[in-house]
Amino acid sequence: MDHSYGAWQEVLAEEFFGRQHAGHPTLFYVDDDVEQELRHGYGMDESLPRSVGRFLRSGTAEPYGALEDYRWRRWQQDKDGVPALLPLLACSVMAASRMVNDRNHRATAYHARFSELLTGDERQLGSHHYEPVSRMWKVLASWQYSQKGARGLCTIPAPADLPSNRSMIGFAQSQALLSGADRSLIPRFFRSLREYGTTWPLPGERLLAQIEIRGMEQHFSKGFRNALQEGEFRPFLAKLIGNYAASWDGSDELAPTGATRAELLVRLDAGRLSWLARLRSAEQKKRIELKDGVVLEQLGDTAYYEVTGLPAPSADTLSKGIRRDGDGLVLSCPSSSVLVLARDDVLGVWAGTDGFRPGEAHVVLAAPTAQRDVQRLLDKAATTGRSAETSKLVWVPQGWSMHKPVTFDDAVSLRRALQEVQGAVGLLQPPAQFKLRLEGGLKLAPSLDAHLYLRGGEPQVVLPDVTEGTGTLLIDGEERPELRKAIVAGRPVPLTVLRLDPGRHTVNYAGGEIGFATTDQAVIEPKARKICGFAVVDGKASESPSLLVEQTLPTGITGADCTSATPQDTAAVMELCCRDADEVLFAAADGRLWTLEAPEQPDWWTERLPDTPAPLRFEADFHGIGGWLLERRSGRWKGHPVNPGTPKPRSAGNPRAWARAVVNAQQASVEPSWAAYVQAAKELDR
Repeated sequence: MDHSYGAWQEVLAEEFFGRQHAGHPTLFYVDDDVEQELRHGYGMDESLPRSVGRFLRSGTAEPYGALEDYRWRRWQQDKDGVPALLPLLACSVMAASRMVNDRNHRATAYHARFSELLTGDERQLGSHHYEPVSRMWKVLASWQYSQKGARGLCTIPAPADLPSNRSMIGFAQSQALLSGADRSLIPRFFRSLREYGTTWPLPGERLLAQIEIRGMEQHFSKGFRNALQEGEFRPFLAKLIGNYAASWDGSDELAPTGATRAELLVRLDAGRLSWLARLRSAEQKKRIELKDGVVLEQLGDTAYYEVTGLPAPSADTLSKGIRRDGDGLVLSCPSSSVLVLARDDVLGVWAGTDGFRPGEAHVVLAAPTAQRDVQRLLDKAATTGRSAETSKLVWVPQGWSMHKPVTFDDAVSLRRALQEVQGAVGLLQPPAQFKLRLEGGLKLAPSLDAHLYLRGGEPQVVLPDVTEGTGTLLIDGEERPELRKAIVAGRPVPLTVLRLDPGRHTVNYAGGEIGFATTDQAVIEPKARKICGFAVVDGKASESPSLLVEQTLPTGITGADCTSATPQDTAAVMELCCRDADEVLFAAADGRLWTLEAPEQPDWWTERLPDTPAPLRFEADFHGIGGWLLERRSGRWKGHPVNPGTPKPRSAGNPRAWARAVVNAQQASVEPSWAAYVQAAKELDR
């Protein structure tokens, strides 16, 4: 590939999938005017269609083979970068933007326009050549979803959302429905609706109806007006504009250029509602200060932030929405009449989510204006949680209803019900799945094989969003009856129940294939990037160690003789602690004091062994340290010695805190060793 194609790839990646789009819905809209603006703005020597067209293998069965090879080579160099297929996909959108009746073509003649754009001949590229292009759209969508919104929220439709007669070209057409001018009109249109105090956000079909009632369609582009009148493509246009309404934060722009959007989420923890911020960006600061005294503090090494300085979530703040601005960042929560919470995998608490997750539990809160729509959805598709909770909990917003735990075991029924039910709840579609993929499982040695799993810890298979009946799930070429009840599009299918033998395995579904391997053990050889040792010069080793370079490595000394050394560390001591204790402390002989927390069972354990109760005790290891293990249950302390030794609390730690803890637990034991600890604590406490 020459420089121009790679340059166009970089231009399109920065313009449409740059980090400035974090947290905002992104459309890959390219028409002739946009192409010219990009060409002149970035100083491109060659037009986009010509740059792409020169590398087509016209007249062959695989005209896009060279472009696919280039994308594959770039992916091997940078697996997290934007897939190197943007120039070709941009041309496919340009062809869709030209779909109007003219002297040569009908409005539906897409492939003739695409062929003419790239080759100058409307007959060179036909519909039978187009399948690789539609597959590239799925690759792009899958990548964008994998970035979790850091490169923009994906607006490419799932295959199941496209009309059957547009299953290939519908991806490109979807990106040509809303031009830049259309998107600039949308906030003003939304604001005019909100002035009447209507339930927000409205579903897409209601929004389109309001555009027609008010006669506003004349202000939108021809592509938008055509889709508005087309029965088969109107539903997707409704979904697209509905998603924009759900993400609109009340500002005059949908996506302020260069401003990163931090999403304001509701958290339910310890019986109260509070705010969390999620920043979809690779560059995350520890502390961010916004206007009006709002401060964001990062929670560990995650994308989440604790938020202070905002009024607590309530019926008023949820219905009106919140927005705060900072230096290159916008913190916002769009107004909504329906709030859905799910267990967050990172934080382990209930947090707001963008859509329902089939097979998982949810807490659903609904404002009075949305309660009827929520009840209709739950009656149609929910497995549990159909009845509203009648207990009056202080954290539930005033006047709102609550359903919990709400689960949807059938993803297909959920999607159908969401399409039928009106109101804001209709926007809570499950996350789209574009490719057959693996998730979860117990991985071994990713450096050896990215898909190598411990036998018995096989992953789950997530099926792509395809229409019902279009595929059969095959494991190693065979249909497995054990999985029939678990096969639902968009929901993970567990493979652990198959008890697969060690070795390589394949999964096939709807034309897609993915492989993985299982083993009972894996030997991982350490790879040393830098080697430290003693350089040898003229037969004499240096007195101090250093990094050995290529010249000194062959003669350098990289080991040490430890045969005559005596070990200094004592063996580790393992003790069992009660899980149901109110408090577990360890008072070391040197004055240090620790609080021991019972470890939680990992998610994979509860998923695979849901009926196994938690053990009554947990292990605690003590390496080279002595003291007393103290447990408080029902107000009474009980102690157990761990190599207690002679207490010398003044030598380390916080002696005062140590003394208070020992005095409080002085009835923990009658052993003389413990009496010495209590005496030492009382002397310190005088």
